[in-house]
Amino acid sequence: MNMCDECGINPANIHLTQILQNETHVFHLCDECARKKGINISIQDELISENDVNEKIPQKSCSRCGLKFSDFRNKGWLGCSDCYNAFEAEIDELLVQVHGSSMHKGKKYSGLAAAGGSVNGEIKRLRHELAIAIKNEEFEQAAMIRDTIHSLKKNSLE
Repeated sequence: MNMCDECGINPANIHLTQILQNETHVFHLCDECARKKGINISIQDELISENDVNEKIPQKSCSRCGLKFSDFRNKGWLGCSDCYNAFEAEIDELLVQVHGSSMHKGKKYSGLAAAGGSVNGEIKRLRHELAIAIKNEEFEQAAMIRDTIHSLKKNSLE
């Protein structure tokens, strides 16, 4: 168990991760020091011991890197790209608990630089598909791809 980073006396039961300007800072605080910093955490349900929490966490592990789900819950970091598949259901459940949904419903940035970059990337991808369609003599598909490229070019000029 970690001790509080502030007082060094009490056990830390609040773990705060702060990301500022692409730098990550992790703070381990006790209840008292967290309140002094203005962090108010209230637990409305009955108190659960740490052993009870660990029993409820599935003991799955990633087949590639060996990371256990309980370690992911403690650290907040996955070990490798295969962890996303190994813990897919649990990650979805966490996202629903934290954000209310596991689907991103935000807006895309529509600035000129972002729009131009994505359109150019899409046109490049479509040109590659067009070349493949022509090579495979799929002329109907090639015509549809050609028309899509023309409409993207036209829309990007407007």
